[in-house]
Parts: sequence; structure tokens; C-alpha cells
Amino acid sequence: MSIDPRLMERRKTVAEDNAKRSVSRLLKFLVFVMIVGAGAWLAFSPWLSVSQVTASGIQASGSNAVLVDHGVTAGTPMVLISASATERALLRDPWVAEADVRLDWPNQVTVEVLERVPVAWVLTESGWSRRALDGVALPSQPEPDDEMARIEMPALSDDAAPDTAQLLGALEFVDRLDPQLHAGTTVTLSDGELWATVSGFQVRLGRPVDMGEKALSLAALFQQQNVPEGSTVVLIAPTNPAVSTPSESDDAENDDS
Repeated sequence: MSIDPRLMERRKTVAEDNAKRSVSRLLKFLVFVMIVGAGAWLAFSPWLSVSQVTASGIQASGSNAVLVDHGVTAGTPMVLISASATERALLRDPWVAEADVRLDWPNQVTVEVLERVPVAWVLTESGWSRRALDGVALPSQPEPDDEMARIEMPALSDDAAPDTAQLLGALEFVDRLDPQLHAGTTVTLSDGELWATVSGFQVRLGRPVDMGEKALSLAALFQQQNVPEGSTVVLIAPTNPAVSTPSESDDAENDDS
């Protein structure tokens, strides 16, 4: 039985077309593999690996160790560094308030860290700790020293501390207070009002508002006036400070009696 020559020709043409398509697909695959391979080689090559890490603001925190753990070191391929993951790790350190990690292609990394600074010793229900201006507790010894002011709020829980207006107000007052007045300064909370002992004087601070202005007003008052010993300074309105002398307090008590 003979086969029609036209059918034979058709089969030959189909076979040739299939072979061409197969060769074309193979060539495309090989080109793709070559491009991927070249890209991978380039990504892990010295041209796209870290040659310099510029870090600033790191003093008390363990940020340098965090950077090493996340591969932010010379020689690491840039594609292996996650800026966001590194920032999150840096922010887990209580010393670190802000962190910014930038990949400056092709081969540099810039790290900027803003560290917290201890403002005062704070007594909460868990004991003493140094705290920053935002109320975050910083690593410290269990007992306070005499170098910083003290804030005593023993009923305050550690978890609530960073969100407590009275504590944040007290920290702001101490932060803005003349450093020469820090030693011996103590801030307490009584009946919803803040009180301070500064240079041996009782200072009524009132509600936790305008605390920076109250600190500046107190320093100016001490500089401009010879405040009698035993007086109470009233800073409810920082622009209009008042001094209650011992004799005035005694007169007020006699009037009440």
C-alpha cells in the first residue's frame, strides 16, 4: 500500500516545524539560564557587595552587634540585607528611639540611630530605673545614684509608665531644669498634683502642663530673687510664679484657726 506523496510531505513539514520549535524553546531556556546566572553572579559579586557601612549615633546601645547579626558588614551582598528587618531589630533595644537603615546602591549602607538619654531615676511599683524623656526604662543598676533627679511614683506600673501624663510631665520638668539643680531634686505626685523638692524648697507644679516653662521659670526665680528659707514656690502658672514665705503660711494657718 503506497502513501500519498502529499501526505508524506505534510508529515515532513510538521516534523520539521516541531523540531524548530523545540530548538527555539531550548535556545530561549538556555538564554534565560544564562541571564539568571549572570544576574546572580552580578548580585553576589564584589561590585554589588557592601564596601562601606556608615553608622552614626551609636553610643550606649548594642546596635553594632545587631548590624553584624543582620549582615550589615563589609563584604555582604546588598541583596541579602533587609533594611526594614534591621530597623525593627535595632528598635527592640530600649536605648534606641529611632533607627534608619538605607541601602545606597551599589555598595554602601548608611545607618542612623537616635538613642534615648536617661533623664531621671524613676520609682515605680517594680522599683528604681533610669527613664528617658518618653518614659521608657533604660538598663540601669537597681538603686539610684546622686547624679540625677528622682521621680517617685511607687503606685505606677511599668507598663503604664510611658503613657502616664504625670510621669511624662515630671520627666519634662527635670529635663528642662537647670542641670545645677538636678542633685537633690525629687518630684512626687500628691492628690493629682505634681510637687517637687528643688534646692531644699517645696515647689508646687500642679497639673502636668507647660512643664518645660515651669522649669525655666523656677530657675529664673532662683537667679533673680533671694527666696527665703522654708518658702514654698507655686508654679501653677509659669508666667506668674508665686512664693509663699513661712510667715505667710503661719498667718494662713492662724486665720484658719
